[in-house]
Amino acid sequence: MNVLVVYSHPYPKSFNAAILGVVRDELEKKEAQFKVKDLYAMNWDPVLSGQELVPDHKVPEEIAKEQQDVRWADLVAFISPVWWYSVTAIMRGYIERVMSLGFAYEYTDQGSRGLMSGKRALFITTSGADEKIAQDTGMLESMRISLVGGFGEFCGFDDVKFKNYCAVPLVSDAERKEMLADVRKLIDSMIS
Repeated sequence: MNVLVVYSHPYPKSFNAAILGVVRDELEKKEAQFKVKDLYAMNWDPVLSGQELVPDHKVPEEIAKEQQDVRWADLVAFISPVWWYSVTAIMRGYIERVMSLGFAYEYTDQGSRGLMSGKRALFITTSGADEKIAQDTGMLESMRISLVGGFGEFCGFDDVKFKNYCAVPLVSDAERKEMLADVRKLIDSMIS
């Protein structure tokens, strides 16, 4: 299985970095082929230009390279903290620029049609909010609608999973270890 991991956290000792470490470890154990896109390390430009919206524009080289990696992947896994009820701006910019019209979806006489069939998507996010607050405020449902429906299903991925780990800075080290064990199981379920 080919797996593309798109990662966005600026701090190398973050819990998201620990999640990335577990994901890498599990993919290696399963002998999956994988590539990691560390958006901050890449200094990824998240800004969609007006030129990129012009019909029949020439796809910028950095976008064409990313799209080639998405084509290669059977599973695209996104890892991001939750900031302002969404994934990071740099992650949103990656999605906006790479998963573009004509590549990830198209418009037909019957409406929009996703072009990512045959692929799976996984979103792993972390938040400071505890689960009750995340539920009561609608944060989790908002993210599920946006990431699973508004992105994954819209682009035609065959299977889209979303998992948020709540209250990360507030829980004990033992609870964070349990979260990492759950990440391992989640990856295992997506590549088995």
